[in-house]
Amino acid sequence: MYKYRKQLATGAVIVLATYIILLIVLDASGQMRNSDGLLDALAAFPLWLIPVLCLLQVGAGLFRFWEWHYYLGVIGARDKISIKDSAIIFTSAFTMVVSPGKVAEVLKSVFLKMKTGIAVWRSAPVVVAERVVDGLAVVITLTAVLLIAPQALVMGEYGDVSRGVLYTASALLFGGLIAVQIKPLAYFILDRIIKNLPFVNRLHQPLTEFYESSREVFLIRHVTPTTIMGLGVYACSTIGFVLILRGFGVPMSGDLVLQAAFIVGVASAVGAFSFVPNGAGVTEITNYAMLMALVAPTAPTLTAGVAAAAALLQGFFHKWFRVLVGAGVAYIYRKRLFTAELDAAIESMQDEKRDGGQMVELRRSA
Repeated sequence: MYKYRKQLATGAVIVLATYIILLIVLDASGQMRNSDGLLDALAAFPLWLIPVLCLLQVGAGLFRFWEWHYYLGVIGARDKISIKDSAIIFTSAFTMVVSPGKVAEVLKSVFLKMKTGIAVWRSAPVVVAERVVDGLAVVITLTAVLLIAPQALVMGEYGDVSRGVLYTASALLFGGLIAVQIKPLAYFILDRIIKNLPFVNRLHQPLTEFYESSREVFLIRHVTPTTIMGLGVYACSTIGFVLILRGFGVPMSGDLVLQAAFIVGVASAVGAFSFVPNGAGVTEITNYAMLMALVAPTAPTLTAGVAAAAALLQGFFHKWFRVLVGAGVAYIYRKRLFTAELDAAIESMQDEKRDGGQMVELRRSA
């Protein structure tokens, strides 16, 4: 467990340092010298909107939980766990996103194994599927916005970058979904390559199980309903962003909704590609840059200071609200989650890894 606590602590330090630097840089930005600064803009934000924004994120969380619990049914775990335990594992795992590269999210599968007996290699694709569904929802929404109202997206220098992010994400997602369904190719790699390689052949069986589970969860009949759930998550975040902008005095319009949807999608994708813990700082800077490029030219009230404040608030509610909720749930149910059984499961995984390493050294010596 120490390894994962260290990863979470490292991620938290990176996040804190990132936001301290970001606040200093944004509030001292030359663009803000002729307008109210970031802190002034935040102080003027209407407090009555805060509960509304929290409720929207609760709604997004419900859509995410619906995805998670649906996939538990796909891998045969849903009937082996109570709704309460499923919700505790799901919600507390939000804290894992602060680990570098989200590597600590493997604990989600370990918790599930403790409650259901489902092997980590079988449930791990569910964690991957949640990220893929989010990505598909982003790609679908961005494509729809580009087709419906390209005139609302005059991005200037950010146009090529945004389209590049969209095309890259689309290629990776759809290419991966197609590749995972090509069973002969997968088993050629597993049986002819992995099984015969001296350093990795010990992983042949768990990798086979991982592949079969992945192939199952990424079938079109499962991806379609969960992507619709992902669109629900996206809609909650977009509505929240529009309300934040409205709270800062930006006039409501159809174009603003489309622009907000586009910015949320691009910022989410950029944050995901950055591999910074939970996209800290990266998504906020992207939000700020795109607000200034897309919305500010037609909204005089969106000064540089206001745009920076809106970007930070959006970042908090879109990403960090659920982390705080997850931390609270993990603390309340710590005796239910962080048990001797968990330590034993983690130690078993580490022993397997250590044994594999020793086998490799022996073969090298031979």
